Amino acid sequence: ARMRRCRRFAKRRARCREPNAPMILNVSVTEYRSELTLREIGLTRDRRTASSLRSVFVPRWFANPTSGRIRADFGEDGQEFQAYVDRYSEVAALEPWKDVELFFEKSARSGARRSNPLHYPSDAYPLLNIAAMASAAEALAGWFCETQYGWTTLIRPQGVSPDMVFQDRASDRWALVEVKSSTILRNARGRMTTEMIDLLRVLAFTKYLSPRRYCATLIMIQIVGPADVNLTSLVLEEA
Repeated sequence: ARMRRCRRFAKRRARCREPNAPMILNVSVTEYRSELTLREIGLTRDRRTASSLRSVFVPRWFANPTSGRIRADFGEDGQEFQAYVDRYSEVAALEPWKDVELFFEKSARSGARRSNPLHYPSDAYPLLNIAAMASAAEALAGWFCETQYGWTTLIRPQGVSPDMVFQDRASDRWALVEVKSSTILRNARGRMTTEMIDLLRVLAFTKYLSPRRYCATLIMIQIVGPADVNLTSLVLEEA
């Protein structure tokens, strides 16, 4: 009985949109903000100093979270979402969210079977298209920075870090944005800490070439359903 209830629940969550139906995503947002000092940037230079950064400063990064929910409407058949994909995805992609929906649909159908990666046919053990997930995550991150932070796009670098560069006109900072994606992430804070330290190393070199005030932003996208996303944003701002 429990298995039947789980299958019914999975099918309700995994039902794909009808053709030309509006693409609406429920985005659960958790945001962390903290001041960024030159000492913190300097401590990223090697493993020993990064250890000090983790123990002394990182707890402050995650001290005051705020949370909320956004109902994001990307228009008929996700046309507006595709515009963000075209703008922010590192690779050329067409309708990557449909791959996400297909993954959850197949997962629901295979829920009654024992999971085995060697099982045939492949529908018995579906795997999410990683490239599609990454493209969708980058589109969502770009949308979030534009619509929620009000930042202006400067450049979308290819093949290097950061993934995106924005300008916060209100504070005249340049925002270096790195995007990471996942379906299940048990230690989000640990991974975000490691990725932010890597981003701060990039920021250190950037400040050497172009001294100005910056903002380092890491956005973690977790896709938890065909219409459900957890977005975690860590923003470190130079005073």
